[in-house]
Amino acid sequence: MNFKLGFYLVLLLSLATSISGWSASADESEKAKQELRQLKKEIDNLQKNLKSKRKQQSRAITRLRTSEKQIATATKILRSTNRQLIQKESQLKTLNRQQKNLEKNKTEQKQALAGQIKSAFISGRQEYLKMLLNQEDPEALGRMLVYYDYMNKARTEKVAKLQQTLKNLENIDREIQAEILELSILKKSKEEETARLKKLKAKRKQLVNALSKEIEAKSERLTELQINAKELQQLIDSVREAIEKIDFTQPLEGLRPLKGKLRWPTKGKTTQRYGARVAEGIRSNGVVISANEGNAVNAIHYGRVVYADWLRGFGLLVIIDHGKGYMSLYGYNQALYKQVGDWVESGEAIATVGQSGGQSLPGLYFELRRQGKPFNPRKWFK
Repeated sequence: MNFKLGFYLVLLLSLATSISGWSASADESEKAKQELRQLKKEIDNLQKNLKSKRKQQSRAITRLRTSEKQIATATKILRSTNRQLIQKESQLKTLNRQQKNLEKNKTEQKQALAGQIKSAFISGRQEYLKMLLNQEDPEALGRMLVYYDYMNKARTEKVAKLQQTLKNLENIDREIQAEILELSILKKSKEEETARLKKLKAKRKQLVNALSKEIEAKSERLTELQINAKELQQLIDSVREAIEKIDFTQPLEGLRPLKGKLRWPTKGKTTQRYGARVAEGIRSNGVVISANEGNAVNAIHYGRVVYADWLRGFGLLVIIDHGKGYMSLYGYNQALYKQVGDWVESGEAIATVGQSGGQSLPGLYFELRRQGKPFNPRKWFK
């Protein structure tokens, strides 16, 4: 399989990054656009070639690839829906608290206004006129007039505040009803996506069984592993070739200073160690960590994503370049959260644990490589 697609994707990213730092002259801008158009054309051609070569693979592998990518998409949609649900539920709680406070304010304002109205009614208009007519002291009269004027203004303000509170309550009620409607739509969407994901997983199980029957024989199993290893090596070589040809504006420092200090990409039990015999004459280039499906897969260190797609034998795979020839590989994922060109921080979630690539149990396949060659990661982690 031709894996030069990785080269063009990374090169495309590099050009896009460099363009942002160039001057805004029309000539340079047009030249950059032409180069990007040419690269996109090359990528389209490579994708067509890859698609053509995939047709030569067994139908079971092709169907498995399609199925696992559909599961990845459904998983990401479900994750996004869950996040929206949490956000909407939080917003609804906030609105309910605001509504409760406004109801309290309304009650207090009504009581205060009722008290003032009652006092005014008891004193009556006649008392006010009598006070004006009987008051002989001009200063006292002035004070009384100010007092009555103040009371009238206070009543007017209370009425205005009550009206504003009632208006706010009306607005809050509308917002709450809108949030409730959106929540019900999201919950329905979640139910539908969950059901779809369940069907996709059931279909995938059938495809895995079909693939297992294809490679049941020992010789076929050996051939399958050899093909998988060869295709991964071709991919790594293509990516390395691309990286070496690009003068990145942000050079990476590699992993050597972090030996013995790194954290494993996910929590779980190591069920396949580096160098373990997986078939006659074939040993594992990485480790397999058994973990619950859906658990976060985290980047072991800062770097740039140079590959994020499905690869035969490894399923949904992410490769991160850490500089100085160091790369980390994360396979068997259920869903990928990063794309080629994304920068990732140490500990940042890049995928979720899965069983893609035709695996029977959930887990993470993990490799470390330097200059394209795998090495034992055990001493590099805490």
